[in-house]
Amino acid sequence: MKCPSCKKENSENAKFCKYCGSPIGSNFRTCPNGHNYDANLNTCPYCPSNVNELKTVLGSGNEKTVLDSYSPDSDKTIIDSSRPTIMPVNNPQNKDGGDKTVILNASKNPSVNEVPAQSPTRKLVGWLVSFDITPNGTDFRLYEGRTKIGKKSSSDVVLNYPGVSEDHALILFRDNKFVIQDLLSTNGTFVNGNNAEDKIILSENDIIKIGRINFKLKTV
Repeated sequence: MKCPSCKKENSENAKFCKYCGSPIGSNFRTCPNGHNYDANLNTCPYCPSNVNELKTVLGSGNEKTVLDSYSPDSDKTIIDSSRPTIMPVNNPQNKDGGDKTVILNASKNPSVNEVPAQSPTRKLVGWLVSFDITPNGTDFRLYEGRTKIGKKSSSDVVLNYPGVSEDHALILFRDNKFVIQDLLSTNGTFVNGNNAEDKIILSENDIIKIGRINFKLKTV
């Protein structure tokens, strides 16, 4: 049996064309919308019989879908242009109304707990200054009483360098005078080139050599 649509041959008992799917024979009809249905029916069972039925199926057209209700302004990012509220600070120094931002300075605010720098228990009386340790200079403080110099970690001035003994020298400040004495060190202690085997009274700008390091005495 030849298909009336595509003109291709099908079997005698075929009801639909196996090539294009169109109905074959007089037992089927095709509605204007392309639906194939039984020829014994007056109307296509797949199409609404009238406009009202079409509205029933599809709706009246007044109902808005999710896409119909879309507004181009509905998904815009909202920028809050309101200004933040700054709480006033009760600052007696603020004479302009108290609504200005106040930066607290820890060094001037007595309400901030500060840890004061630890001051030595002895009075500072001078320094040993050297440019042999670092090019920019290194200084060690001298205080009233005894200042022990050596490689030992318990020394007041620790010099962990070649030529320095564990207990190398002792500087004593008493009665406004500096006195230095060698502590039987291996390489000795020298003041202005002189071996300090005995006690030597020091003066401002004296050069003290301990091991390979030269120091200049600076007094307060």
